[in-house]
This record gives sequence, C-alpha cells and structure tokens, in this order.
Amino acid sequence: MSQLIEDTPLTVAGRRFHSRLLVGTGKYRDFDETAAAVAASGADVVTFAVRRTNLGQDAAAPNLLDVISPERYTLLPNTAGCYTAKDAVRTCRLARELLDGHNLVKLEVLGDEHTLYPNVVETLAAAETLVNDGFDVMVYTSDDPIVAKELERRGCCAVMPLGSLIGSGNGLLNPATLRLILEQAGRGASAGGCRYRYRF
Repeated sequence: MSQLIEDTPLTVAGRRFHSRLLVGTGKYRDFDETAAAVAASGADVVTFAVRRTNLGQDAAAPNLLDVISPERYTLLPNTAGCYTAKDAVRTCRLARELLDGHNLVKLEVLGDEHTLYPNVVETLAAAETLVNDGFDVMVYTSDDPIVAKELERRGCCAVMPLGSLIGSGNGLLNPATLRLILEQAGRGASAGGCRYRYRF
C-alpha cells in the first residue's frame, strides 16, 4: 500500500507554500477546465503568461481572476513570449498594475522561439531592473552556475535553471552542472534566502 508523502513547505520572498508544485494555465480548453485542473493539483501557486491572459484588460472576454481566486492562490504572472529585457520589464509592470500592486513575478526572457532557451544577457538586465523596481523575481535561466550566481547576487528570490528544454519530458540532463549550482547557492550572495528550482 502506498502512502501519501507531504511536501516540505516552501518559502519564497517571505511567502510560505504548503505545496512545492507550481502550475500553469496554458493549454487548457477553457477557464473552467483550467480551474478544475488547478484545484485537483493541490498547488498553491498558479503562473500565467501576462501577454496571453485576460485579467480585465478586455471587459468583454473571460477573466482568469473569475476562476483562479487571488484569495485562494498565489498568482505568479510570467513574461512568457518576451525576447528583450525591455518587453519583460514592461510586462511585469503591467501585471503589477492589473493586480493592484502584486510584486511576485516569474521572469523569462527567451532567446529562441523553437527551443525556448533563455537569453541570459537580456535576463540579467531585466532581473536587475525589476529587483530595483521592487519586484520579487523568480527567474528562468540556463544551467550555467556563473549566471545562476549572478542572478542570486542581483537579488532574485528564486533561480530556476532549466533541467532540459521546456516540454521535452527529458528530465534532468546535466545533473553535475545543477549540483554545482546548488552547492554554491547562498554563498556570499547579497540576497539571502534565494531558492533554486529546476525547469523542464
């Protein structure tokens, strides 16, 4: 008989989550299916692409906030579809305006449309601007230990190095590199409490 194993709570930017699972809102048939899937997941954090999701910009269209309650879930607006630091920063600021000052965001600045591999130069620039602007930044990046450390140094509250290409289902392709990133996490960084999570 299998037994359910409880998640160890996760704390990011002063927010405590009982579930370590972060779920997205893309690829569902409609918002009703999205709501059902998110509820079934048991997740506390729901991420969504600001550039593809209606949060009230269009009063005539279905609104994500009607089915994913900010009182029940921690919303994590993300910058999916951004290819420059400028666009990513603008997108985060739009999310903060639409969500009444909400400052926890997931930063991703892409370098390639096919692989969704990150552009680390633009990511570093956007991260610095956003942190200085008062955002709590969870950032998607490559599995480069130097880049991960630099994002931590710039004040990101969570660094999410790719484990393999998004959507590939290949699992962790470079465990040695990811181990290096984890071993150096928190050593000599200006921002204590930075978390590391894998993306794949």
